[in-house]
Amino acid sequence: MDVLALAYAQRQLIVVQRDEEILAHRRRPDAASRPGQTAVETSDRNSKTNFLPFHLFLTRPAVVLAVAGAAVAVGAAVALKQSSSPGSSTGRVLRLRTAEIAGLQLPLGHPLFDTVYVGHPARPAAYYPLADFHRRAFEHKFSEALRLVTSLGATSIKVSAVQGWGREFSAGLRVGLPAADSVGAKVANQESRNREFLYSAELDGSAEPVIPPDLVWFPHEDAWQEIARQRIKHRLRSFELQVTYKDDFSVTSELAADVSKANFKLGGEFQRQQSTIWAISGTFAH
Repeated sequence: MDVLALAYAQRQLIVVQRDEEILAHRRRPDAASRPGQTAVETSDRNSKTNFLPFHLFLTRPAVVLAVAGAAVAVGAAVALKQSSSPGSSTGRVLRLRTAEIAGLQLPLGHPLFDTVYVGHPARPAAYYPLADFHRRAFEHKFSEALRLVTSLGATSIKVSAVQGWGREFSAGLRVGLPAADSVGAKVANQESRNREFLYSAELDGSAEPVIPPDLVWFPHEDAWQEIARQRIKHRLRSFELQVTYKDDFSVTSELAADVSKANFKLGGEFQRQQSTIWAISGTFAH
């Protein structure tokens, strides 16, 4: 199966299981024989896959796809879909064998069997454990913003939390920015009572600004693009760039609860999304 050829909605959630587990599930003779359930229709002659409602999957864990021949790759996809009660979350979990994730980028030491991973919305090959998805996605966006302003020639950087996640959350990020001394932090906090000072850094900077390659958030951020344009075309001297994270990508507490009920693992304690704005301000080299 070429996982990355699937639409994001189809491959957003994956779980890796042992070959024998997947094969055993697919071969269950009673997969569609129990009363009161909607059958998963499979055939050696037809690769079409129909998904079961999530609440049925929870109550009948033996109900799985049985696919043969050319349909095996498609048959690896099993939907987890909640009932249609108001406010309920929905999700899909794509069940994969170890051999089917060769092209994916998972954290060091992964995959762990029966752990659900969530695909990065802008980096197709990158997957994070469901519990850690929001922290890792925000961390990547924040790191890209720092990479952008430093490549454009920043000589000073100050980071503050405007909304959402703040100092406690930032302590867990794997970003190499030092915190300012206590005096500098006090001054920074006095500049705006609505902002929580997080980091500061001084750099040599560069008078030859460039936009780094392989940026994935940048094409979707008009304000970032304008700062880059002004720096390159008009020698912008100072800047303030905002890193916003307001989309939960349907990775919610409800989804985490549903996945746990289905006897899958989250990969840790679930970190729910918060609507967050961090501001990166500073100066560029002359």
